[in-house]
Amino acid sequence: MIRIAATLLVTACAVAQASAGTYNATIVVDIFGKPYSIDIYRVAGDLAGFGPQLQPEGMVWHDGTLYVTGDAGAQAPLGSGTETNGHVAAYAGGNLAATPAALGQFATSGRAIGPEAITINARGAGYGSFAGPTPKFVVMDSAGGSVGRILGVLDPAGPSVGEIQSDFLNGDDLAFVPGATAAEDRLAIIESASPSPVLTWYSTDATPVSLGVGFALADDAKGLLYLPQADAAYFSPLATTDCFMVSVAGAVNELQLYSLDGVLLASSALPTGTGSGLFGGVEALAYDPIGKRLFLGDENALSSQIGVAVQVPEPCALALAAGLASGLVAAVRFRRGRPAT
Repeated sequence: MIRIAATLLVTACAVAQASAGTYNATIVVDIFGKPYSIDIYRVAGDLAGFGPQLQPEGMVWHDGTLYVTGDAGAQAPLGSGTETNGHVAAYAGGNLAATPAALGQFATSGRAIGPEAITINARGAGYGSFAGPTPKFVVMDSAGGSVGRILGVLDPAGPSVGEIQSDFLNGDDLAFVPGATAAEDRLAIIESASPSPVLTWYSTDATPVSLGVGFALADDAKGLLYLPQADAAYFSPLATTDCFMVSVAGAVNELQLYSLDGVLLASSALPTGTGSGLFGGVEALAYDPIGKRLFLGDENALSSQIGVAVQVPEPCALALAAGLASGLVAAVRFRRGRPAT
């Protein structure tokens, strides 16, 4: 296992008060031994009108759109405006500088439920599958109580939630893992457990059933991203098979790369805190395989932000690092249409 310490090279000016799609900072950080430029956007107000704050806790990328969910509070009554009130934010093209669409609502029994996890089964068979242009979402909430700990399917084109399974588990994130055939498809779920979280495999049957614990995870493991081998290898040459990327949101935010059988291949710390260019608690991950962008969702109420990480080309890495202090901030602002000051 390779452990790489993060290197924070520069942050842009702090934004005094976040609003929808507010650019916050650009930083450069080593992830698994490679430099990444991360543009950070505050998204707290991006679902204004549906709830007072979007705090990213679940994310998935599908067909050119980034979908983001956050808590609704503990079984909040519909319309109470607790966080996102169960709505899903849809960022077309992954453009975090624009206000997202509010897509569907995760609700049952007159209560808004905040999905802690969201994934997509685009197979066309199995739990939560769909056909056509409008996706369904497999979602999970672990608020506790009579309508908490739910695994369900959100269909924005139909009822708010279908295929509900209450008191199913107590989890933090989930990922759809395609198999060679539909019968071999799986749901991988980070479950809260003592003394540490575990990754547990579930079937994609109409009623998913546990297939047993896969492996133990680090304390405070929160985010889960499945990466096919070709995409995993983009992040690390150690990825010679399909992998999981896991985010750990504790005293130090960390990204970890695992093989599907639980071998920890690499680990990198992210700059942690609640100021400009820092992450308070990365609890959600998504990946755009076409644009090769890694999205980092910060659930911390003081941050409520999403980072967009793009790998810095190797031949330019040293030159970029050397030139950050003298010109990167001005260049970044010019690129976004803001005058350098």
